[in-house]
Amino acid sequence: MEKILGRSNLSSIPEQYLHPIQKGTLNYEWKGIECFKNPFDLALYSMLIWRVKARTIIELGTYSGGSALWLADLTKSFDLDTRILSIDIEQKERFFHPRIEFRHGDAEQLSRVIPEDEMKSLKRPLVVIEDSSHKYETSLAVLRFFDPWMRPGEYLLIEDGIADSFGVEGRYNGGPNRAIAEFMAEAGDRFVVDETYCDYFGPNVTWNTNGYLKRV
Repeated sequence: MEKILGRSNLSSIPEQYLHPIQKGTLNYEWKGIECFKNPFDLALYSMLIWRVKARTIIELGTYSGGSALWLADLTKSFDLDTRILSIDIEQKERFFHPRIEFRHGDAEQLSRVIPEDEMKSLKRPLVVIEDSSHKYETSLAVLRFFDPWMRPGEYLLIEDGIADSFGVEGRYNGGPNRAIAEFMAEAGDRFVVDETYCDYFGPNVTWNTNGYLKRV
């Protein structure tokens, strides 16, 4: 696959460690609820959200709601007045939290899920986390939807480009990295791959390889 702005699509995590870390990631819970986050991105998201002072976080891909709950608790601990909007085509969450709104919707048809008037009224800064199907078409649709709404200093976070490192990107028609490469070619200089986060622990030592996109 074509590199993204000259960067490898692969993580520099040694291959023998990828599967054990993935096993732990898929078993990770927050307050007893499936969360599916790895230790690298838990740390990176914490720093990014604190630095951005995000007041709205939109998460595509809810599953059981564990990551949304973690984001709600994290922003509360930071004393941020942050709203979490978590969207999934098949909601499985079974709890209420005053900071979180769970909403049914298709990540490939976000104009039907988040109306224009609502997008205009969101509290800023905004952070978007794309963690839905990991398919190329879905990630690209999410990137294109949010592109015109993002303001300088805000982030689009595209999860699970690590699929390339596992050699399974074909299951997702090229997956997130293909979508990022195409989007970055379209976006020109509006976005950068923020190496501050992608390479914090080493080159692409993250499950979101090349997936920390900053609006500039």
